[in-house]
Amino acid sequence: MDIHALYHRPKSEYAYAYDTKTLHILLRTKKGEHQNVYLRYGDPFMWEKQNQGLSSWIYHEVSMTKRYHTAIYDFFFVAIKPDFLRTKYAFMLDGVNQRYLYGARGLSKEIEIDQNDLSLYFNFPYLHREDLHQTPLWVKDRIWYQIFPDRFQSSDQNVMQHWMNKPVNNKDHLGGNILGITQKLPYLNDLGINGIYLTPIFTSPSVHKYDTTDYMSIDPHLGTADDFKNFIAEAHTYGIKVILDGVFNHCGFFHPFFQDVIKHGEQSIYKDCFYIESFPVINFPLNEEGRPQIKPGTKLNYQTFAFQPSMPKWNTAHPLVEAYLLDVIRHWIEVYDIDGWRLDVSNELSHDFLRKIKSTARNAKKESFILGENWDQSLPWLLGDQLDSVMNYELSYAIWHYVNQEITSYQMINQINTLYATTPDHVMDNMFNLIGSHDTIRIHNRFQHNTKKVEIAFLLMMLNRGTPMIYYGDECGLEGEKDPDNRRPMLSEENMDKPLFNKIKILLHLRKTYRDLVKQDFHFIPSDLLIFTKSHKNQLLLCIINPGHHTSIKLPKTLYGTYLNLLDNELIEIRDTIIVDENHYFLLLKEENS
Repeated sequence: MDIHALYHRPKSEYAYAYDTKTLHILLRTKKGEHQNVYLRYGDPFMWEKQNQGLSSWIYHEVSMTKRYHTAIYDFFFVAIKPDFLRTKYAFMLDGVNQRYLYGARGLSKEIEIDQNDLSLYFNFPYLHREDLHQTPLWVKDRIWYQIFPDRFQSSDQNVMQHWMNKPVNNKDHLGGNILGITQKLPYLNDLGINGIYLTPIFTSPSVHKYDTTDYMSIDPHLGTADDFKNFIAEAHTYGIKVILDGVFNHCGFFHPFFQDVIKHGEQSIYKDCFYIESFPVINFPLNEEGRPQIKPGTKLNYQTFAFQPSMPKWNTAHPLVEAYLLDVIRHWIEVYDIDGWRLDVSNELSHDFLRKIKSTARNAKKESFILGENWDQSLPWLLGDQLDSVMNYELSYAIWHYVNQEITSYQMINQINTLYATTPDHVMDNMFNLIGSHDTIRIHNRFQHNTKKVEIAFLLMMLNRGTPMIYYGDECGLEGEKDPDNRRPMLSEENMDKPLFNKIKILLHLRKTYRDLVKQDFHFIPSDLLIFTKSHKNQLLLCIINPGHHTSIKLPKTLYGTYLNLLDNELIEIRDTIIVDENHYFLLLKEENS
């Protein structure tokens, strides 16, 4: 038995409270080594008297399901409901001619241990309601749309048209505004959107506005406070939730706190609100507008985000900063009724400050949502006390590489199953899935302007657990390379790729119609193509994806039958070989009792 492959850790993604009564428990083993794994568990204080006055621990044994497998591991899963919300547990593994117990002290032969020695067992001390994830229930049913306000829609149509087919940068304001976004709500509602994520709208000198000057005011280029209040109210009438982008890791060069430090140096009451390494703060020239002009190789005297002199990093542990930024969190929820925050560079904020952000937001509005911008595996931020969700770039990487045929279907399956196996269910259901954003090249450019590949990427995002997000314009053919080219003005209606738009609209509708199916695990079928099923009650969803060349495949006999092609509402019979054209996909539904 390969003991090195065995792995479990209590109070982690391998053992966590799913709800007020249920624990989810996972065990990792070597792939293919075990067919049967059992969980032995019981209350640590539940004993019964035996002969001669001895006591014996009372326990249960339940079979575990092989839920996921990767290139080298199997993951066995079980959900249990401890009677008294606490449990000791271990894993029972069948070996050659004997049985093993895997627990807190490692692997032991069952015949060689004292069954009543509870020090051998893992411990989940107590299931506390207050430690559970409290992510609002509305989140898991969202389909999000990310809007870069200056580039999406203007209340003056002629302004935006002027910029069509012209190069864009992060200095020119193209005229998009809050009134324009409000006018576009019927378009978003028709598409199937019920959640909007706005990149920063607060006063700042840039177009992207990640260099905030005033967190309490809307940038005049985008509109007024009344415009924004009306927008939120109107969005809510459509059932659309709205979250704002909070840039709390750093501020802008012209923020009053930082300008005071520049002016008064060590005498400034705000000097410890930033990470100042030496004075004077400014050791580089400024242009005629007072903006930094950095020469290559200049070492800054203060810490910044990504070495950008225009973005000094906040010291969020300082009482002045903490009070100020938490007041910002509270203000926009209480005054404007926003539904939550997307936190920029959330993985560079301290865990302590993230806990305070979440607590402040929840106190201001119980159903507020806290989303983080983390680009990597993010479990330490997703334990229930900090972020509700993160932008799921781990999924993005897998989709991008697979659709571009940079990885095989086998590698794709391995990456998806690893993501699912190491992410708790209640976290996965709220993950913020995306295939493009303001920080990435447009998906049309990523896939060499191949519309079929774009559709495949959308399909994979839509069929994953979690909540999908569309970056404005991706649904209708907007193109663009790296920042700032990925922030072009939104296409006018006459310039949209209508066939693509209609296909994406269908996919959004299908996701909503069959949401219970979508929320199920993938069951992958070994093949050179990507083939999987999802099942719920009497329905079976079969998906076949071919991002490569024309081919034919033979499906297992267990999948033979009559299916409804959800993309064209025509029946398709599968009895033997099925032909799959280049960059083509099938999304088929079968009623299993028919």
